[in-house]
Amino acid sequence: MMKNLHGILLIFKTIHKYEPFYIVCSAPQAILTAVQAMLAAYFPKLFIEQLLGDVSHPDIVKTILLYAAILLLVTTVNLFLKNRAAFFADEFAKKIRETTGRYTMDLPVEVMENPDFHDKLYMANHVNEIISAVTVLQSIFSALFTVAGLAAIVAKLDFVFVLLIGGVLAVKAVFVYLMQKRLEKQRISYAQNDRVGNYLMGVAYSDKGAAKELRLNGLEAWFMGKIHGYREEMLGLQYGDFKRYALFEILLSVAMTIQTFCILWLLSLGYIDGAITIADFTMYFSAVTVISSSLSNVIEKAGEYNRMRLSMSDFDSISTMGEAGMGKSTEDLKDRTIRFENVSFAYPGSERFCLENVNLEIGENEKLAVVGENGAGKSTLIKLLCRFYHPTKGRITVGGVDIWEISKEAYNEIISAVFQDYINFSFSVGENVTMHEAVPEEETLAVLAKVGLAEKVSRLPQGVHTFMSRKFTGKGTDLSGGEGQKLAIARALYKNTPIVILDEPTASLDPKAENEIYENFFRMARDRTAIFISHRLAASTIANHIAVFVEGKIVEYGTHEQLMELGGIYADMFRKQGQVYLEQGGD
Repeated sequence: MMKNLHGILLIFKTIHKYEPFYIVCSAPQAILTAVQAMLAAYFPKLFIEQLLGDVSHPDIVKTILLYAAILLLVTTVNLFLKNRAAFFADEFAKKIRETTGRYTMDLPVEVMENPDFHDKLYMANHVNEIISAVTVLQSIFSALFTVAGLAAIVAKLDFVFVLLIGGVLAVKAVFVYLMQKRLEKQRISYAQNDRVGNYLMGVAYSDKGAAKELRLNGLEAWFMGKIHGYREEMLGLQYGDFKRYALFEILLSVAMTIQTFCILWLLSLGYIDGAITIADFTMYFSAVTVISSSLSNVIEKAGEYNRMRLSMSDFDSISTMGEAGMGKSTEDLKDRTIRFENVSFAYPGSERFCLENVNLEIGENEKLAVVGENGAGKSTLIKLLCRFYHPTKGRITVGGVDIWEISKEAYNEIISAVFQDYINFSFSVGENVTMHEAVPEEETLAVLAKVGLAEKVSRLPQGVHTFMSRKFTGKGTDLSGGEGQKLAIARALYKNTPIVILDEPTASLDPKAENEIYENFFRMARDRTAIFISHRLAASTIANHIAVFVEGKIVEYGTHEQLMELGGIYADMFRKQGQVYLEQGGD
């Protein structure tokens, strides 16, 4: 009971926060709907009494006009409120989807990579249905108002009528309870299935890369088989629930038929015995029928409300997962020195440590190269520094402050990164650089010139305002892989943060273009801390220090000259790469 009460309060609190006028428009509808039901039960009795009694025709017409006027007024006001409420419901749905997206963007990557989170997110996305929950609650309150209004009418009836109504209600209550318990178990299965289905549909209909793979390799039948399997699984879930609902509807129909027969039979006996008039017969039958259907509606709507309450609960849990946004500001930092203090890390669900007892200091304005074979832990180090994951053990500090104690906004102001799996959005070139709607052309072109893209962009139909794809306009453009990487680097440079990270951002560039990028980058990053990962070790010669990773541990650390003199792993990798480059005809 307390859980339901808390759920109701939470729903109204959420709606009041995002769209309070919806409640203003929807609340009176409950009373007006109850008034309509009571009018429908009372006026037929009045009409019949006047028709059978000694009442003049003008008086009967007056009664009919009075009924029509009241009904027209109530219906008109109700429809007006309903239409306004529908408008505010749409506004609420848009705001709640935006809020869900904002909450999701605030979550650490480690949370978002958890499959359980995606199931919860899918279910939380149904929170826009809490508007429907208010409609359900409105129906419940309206039904209770109706029952209260008609209770005085049926007070004189036999107790048998109460038993008849109670029996049917008990059947429905049991079913609603059983279906609610099943729903709590099944909703996760539905969410998991829909998540897979959404992925398959997205690949089949809108993923250009997948479209090429499917057609070139003749994989259409294989992929359609996966879609068919998903649909069959979903149909299996739905068919099982359909059979249960169908069985209930049959049982309820039988119970309702028996109830209606008994009510008519008892009222007929009362009329034959002279206990009630034909007008009373009509009123009592209407009142009992409306009370029965109203209470039945209460039980049914209570089941619907419980389903929506679960979505509200998921939304509430999502909203509390994100970072609080509080913490120290950049003004609290003594300097920009970065320290990894006994940092170890294992990905969620894995017992294998990708990093073990890493101790590393990166001085302010220092240039550090991180090298090693694939899977050595280089990118994991960067992900921890970017706060995508919490360290399993140890801590990372900037200026002596744990990075997780710095507010999200403040931390974003001091760090930028370009990843190997970078993404450029389907917006304009300028927006991809500045990440703002208003794009200063001169500043944008100046940054693009530093990565060798200014000339290319200037030749585009709309310059920096040219869209990066043809999804929104036929005048869009598609950059090559290397050009796209340069654009991502330009974005990091434009952000102008004191700490810049390059996680193999030049993998699609040839050695000459890569060397130009790094030379320009280090020249521009002279007064910044720069950390970069590259498999091509020639770029590491520009760095102040080099950290060599093997199986999650730093095994060598020093300058290029020191590590070459050491003659260890780094020196061996550097010489081998140089030999391969010479054999390929490099300069």
